[in-house]
Amino acid sequence: MTMIDELGIVPVTFDADTFETRLTLRDFHAQPQGFLNGSVSLALAEISAGMASNHLLDEGYFAVGQNISAEHLQAKKAEGELIARGQLLHKGKTTHVWDIQISDEQNKLISHATVTNHIVKL
Repeated sequence: MTMIDELGIVPVTFDADTFETRLTLRDFHAQPQGFLNGSVSLALAEISAGMASNHLLDEGYFAVGQNISAEHLQAKKAEGELIARGQLLHKGKTTHVWDIQISDEQNKLISHATVTNHIVKL
């Protein structure tokens, strides 16, 4: 089982410069107080950006996370859904940079992240 499976990240759309993924929240994603653990948002952002970069790459290349910067903007109970929507800011030969907004099922912005992926040859 991968972290993608364990977290429950579901790919929705991957285009040339945008993506959307979803994650249904459950107790597993909560801090002891019942709120969303911020590390879930970070993992959602980095994994989703990696999936999106890999969608754009030629065979024989793979994206690995190089840097992530994030702000958690709103506390949320660990229930409902998270939706990650990404926009490609830079597509270079060795790096991709994604701007990602993570919202809840009511489109309230929960977190914002910027992810840089390093492109490696397999």
